[in-house]
Amino acid sequence: MTETAERHRDGSAVRVEDRLLRGAHAAVLAVTAAVQFGLCLPTLIEHSRRYDPLWLEIAGFVLLGGVAAGAAVCLARHGRIPPPARRIGAGLVLLAASAAAVAAPPGNYLDRAHWYFGLVGWYGVLLLFDRRPARLALFLGANLVVALAKAVLSGPPDPLAWAAMAVSVVSVYGFQLALSLVIQEVRRVAARARETAEEEERLRTAEAVAEHLHRDHRQRYVALLGTAVPLLAGLGYGSLDPSDPDVRRRCAREAARMRRLFAESDDVSDRLAHELRAVIEVAERSGITVQFAARGEPRDLPKDVRRELIDPMAAVLAAAVSNARVTVVRTPSRVRVSALGDGTGAPRLEFGSRHVEVNGVVAENRLWVEAVWRQETPSR
Repeated sequence: MTETAERHRDGSAVRVEDRLLRGAHAAVLAVTAAVQFGLCLPTLIEHSRRYDPLWLEIAGFVLLGGVAAGAAVCLARHGRIPPPARRIGAGLVLLAASAAAVAAPPGNYLDRAHWYFGLVGWYGVLLLFDRRPARLALFLGANLVVALAKAVLSGPPDPLAWAAMAVSVVSVYGFQLALSLVIQEVRRVAARARETAEEEERLRTAEAVAEHLHRDHRQRYVALLGTAVPLLAGLGYGSLDPSDPDVRRRCAREAARMRRLFAESDDVSDRLAHELRAVIEVAERSGITVQFAARGEPRDLPKDVRRELIDPMAAVLAAAVSNARVTVVRTPSRVRVSALGDGTGAPRLEFGSRHVEVNGVVAENRLWVEAVWRQETPSR
């Protein structure tokens, strides 16, 4: 129960953080696509006669659109852009910007025909979404080098043009860098939301575990109330004789039951074998030699089923005089537990089993009992 609750807690907390980051990343993708096709495409069409060659300008635009499509696919499938795709996408964006700059008309990026200048920054924010702003600054610097190279090769700008270009860089790239800082803050908010969700789930899990343990302890007490308590009362008030073989068998059986109940709370992989060994340990302390064999893969059986499988074996061990043998056989369709002891007294086998079938045979001072649990076949 605890492991399942832990997985549920981790899963729900991660989903809180994942939804926030996915939403922010999808918003950046939407803004990038809107800028390219809502603002840059009309500009490209308007100045189509000024590009030389036009096909190279169109190729740069299409390449950027392909990067946006690839980013959308990655976000839809994985919720993020994997590092290899991020590096390839950044290289393709700079390649597209270079192609658009080569085919653009002479001048600098203040000319509206140089539509790629501001758009490339949005692709940087998209591809470097979960990276530090310094990475985005390097990416924007590379795009700025491409744009300045085009401006210088077209003819050195005058001081007024340099000042206007600087203002454009500060306004465009400054906004995109500020957006990157905002995204980092969103990541911190998402992390805090995840921690809050984890704490809430941790409290719910603790309450569920406490309730489960309380219910389990109450069930154990009820299980002992009808058998162990009257036995202890009889021994205490003297109405039962400790030297009586039947009383001693009852004591051994109740001791085995109590040991099994204690073993139920142990965290082990094979609970059935572990609880059987606990019962066998009680018999061995009474001088009984017990051989134990288990075959087949462990099964995750409900607690009630394990109790109904083990209680008849505890009765056989309690009635044994010197030696006994306990066998567990597990198959995909059933679990069979049997015990063979040398006791002469036949214990009561009316265990009120609801989930298992119990059979017993007494012959030549030997007692054999078998309990079988069968896997229910789902109805079609």
